Amino acid sequence: MALYSVNDSAYKRYFSVPCALVDNYIKLADGNALKLILYLLSSEGSKDEEKISEATGLSPNEIEEAAMFWADLGVISEDGKSASPAPVENVSAPQTQTVTKVVHARYQPKDIAEQLKSTPELRQMFFEAEETLQRVLNHADHEALMSLKESFGFNESAIILILQYCFELGKTSAKYYERVAEDLFEKGMNSFEDIEREFDRRRELHSYENEVRNALGLDVKPSKKQLQYMESWRDLGFGPEMIALAREKCVDALNKLSMPYIDKIIRSWSEKGIKTPEDAENEKKPDNASSQRSFDINEFDRFTLGEGEKK
Repeated sequence: MALYSVNDSAYKRYFSVPCALVDNYIKLADGNALKLILYLLSSEGSKDEEKISEATGLSPNEIEEAAMFWADLGVISEDGKSASPAPVENVSAPQTQTVTKVVHARYQPKDIAEQLKSTPELRQMFFEAEETLQRVLNHADHEALMSLKESFGFNESAIILILQYCFELGKTSAKYYERVAEDLFEKGMNSFEDIEREFDRRRELHSYENEVRNALGLDVKPSKKQLQYMESWRDLGFGPEMIALAREKCVDALNKLSMPYIDKIIRSWSEKGIKTPEDAENEKKPDNASSQRSFDINEFDRFTLGEGEKK
């Protein structure tokens, strides 16, 4: 096993790091939080945001989030403000059955650290979350995951399933996956099986939307209204081939692409039972036959009455 140490001959300047920071919070602090605290410990006096950013490479938002992490622990404070953590709601309070809207819960880092020490299941969930998201969790993640478990009532398997789905979409922020979880909760989906079925439905719909985008020649992301049209066409049972045909008819008639006009064509086909390109091609054949039949009858009448004879 490799051993690591600082090269004393190259680095003569030292500063102290409290053991309590390592003992209690090394698992909770992300890279930004560690950058901030190490810089502050190595510096004399207070440092403003600009100097911190210049020295650490952190953005103002990253500095603010990292500062909140340590401020909640009472480790640092803004000049003129108390270092005592602000009071937060009781995170262990049970949720009543009448709750329809869950507010994002706030947790102090020290509370999360204490629960990690006493709850192996929570440690395992955090570990699996990092594996799933393929990144180190920050305090926003810790709060969100705790909120999904304690406030929303999702079990560990359901939470990891939600994270997997968000990772597939390339959206792994705490704010995004908590919003996905909230949407599921409001729809009454909290079991692993219900969530799995819902995600399968969404994947199928997403695949269909991409096919329809190609059929319509849309290069940009569809609007919310356009997505509603697409989902309704899917529910009516129309595939990309029929939608491409409806697009052609729309452009022929209007010389432009119009989703409402395409929607009218598709709904008209649905009412008439037209489901295939062949059905659509044959749609006007009875009218043509009737027109031909009318012509023949008129010709017959003229010849029958002698009107067609030349004298």
